[in-house]
Amino acid sequence: MYVVQPQLAHLYRTSQAKEPDLCCDLLGFDVMLDYKLKPWMLEVNHMPSFRADTDIDYQIKHDLILNTLQIL
Repeated sequence: MYVVQPQLAHLYRTSQAKEPDLCCDLLGFDVMLDYKLKPWMLEVNHMPSFRADTDIDYQIKHDLILNTLQIL
């Protein structure tokens, strides 16, 4: 997890707008659960894909986009 932290911090700092509340970023976190349901972060995607290959994938990504737009 600490390997990507410097890169994420840099991306966060460089994506900030000069004026507050004018910028947002959506990151994709890939997480795996082990047999004890302990989460392990595999990777963080700066530009996650919104392509949906299955119905459940479509529903999750549709809801994510809708909720993001409602927050904005």
